[in-house]
Amino acid sequence: MMTELNNNMSYEEAYKALKETVALLEDPKTMIEDSLKLYERACRLVLYCQRKLGEAKLEITDINTRIAKLRESEAPLFED
Repeated sequence: MMTELNNNMSYEEAYKALKETVALLEDPKTMIEDSLKLYERACRLVLYCQRKLGEAKLEITDINTRIAKLRESEAPLFED
């Protein structure tokens, strides 16, 4: 059974679904009509994973910016 797709999946869930989809695409028993649907599913999953990685990259950039500002200040490093 294939993983159900939705717009709230984690990166890990989407990546797992992508691996499942690729495995089905590589199966020689998969009919061409099914392969076309699987190909579209795989393309959408790749795009979803790319977006999630892009979001993570932006978050890392934000964290690094905040840490750099802390390094230059005397502000407390931890919230009590």
